[in-house]
Amino acid sequence: MQLGVQGVWGIVPAHLNEIAPDAARGLIPGLAYQLGILFAAPTNNIEYALRDWVGYQWALAGFEIATIVALAVIVLLGREARGKVFTRPAT
Repeated sequence: MQLGVQGVWGIVPAHLNEIAPDAARGLIPGLAYQLGILFAAPTNNIEYALRDWVGYQWALAGFEIATIVALAVIVLLGREARGKVFTRPAT
């Protein structure tokens, strides 16, 4: 679980900041952070509703498994930009 938390709150925003165009460098990580909060907001209510059906442990584990699977799918289907240069050419 810590690996997922550290990736979401530490590595992903730094990576988004590095790949963002200069004009939107501060916007993209902040926007992604806020959208993440928006989509994660109903998690407690859903887990609370699921705990009566499958139990509290399985409700928590189900969300963690779904998160890991979604992350794996995104990583596997993602496009890699090989050879991308992040510095400006010298003039």
